[in-house]
Amino acid sequence: MIIESGVIVALGLLFTFFKLSWKKRLQMLGKPLLMDCAVFLVLNILHWGTFSGVMVAATGAMITSGMLTLGRWAVGYIDNNRYFSGVLNVASKL
Repeated sequence: MIIESGVIVALGLLFTFFKLSWKKRLQMLGKPLLMDCAVFLVLNILHWGTFSGVMVAATGAMITSGMLTLGRWAVGYIDNNRYFSGVLNVASKL
């Protein structure tokens, strides 16, 4: 049950991420450590109070971290206003 709940939390964050513009998404992918820490902190604050809640937050943060890594590999990222392309080149959408 905890793993399924973590997947649902991560999917919710993914759907929110897709509402952003391409440029903002790529800028967020350019700061993976900051994103990992922010997601972990926010999810823990939201789910604090029970052991299962904290485990759901940790699972959701781990899945989100994996999705960030996959996103950097697939579409690339922007770091210091420079685009580093991934396997799928999305520079034409910027």
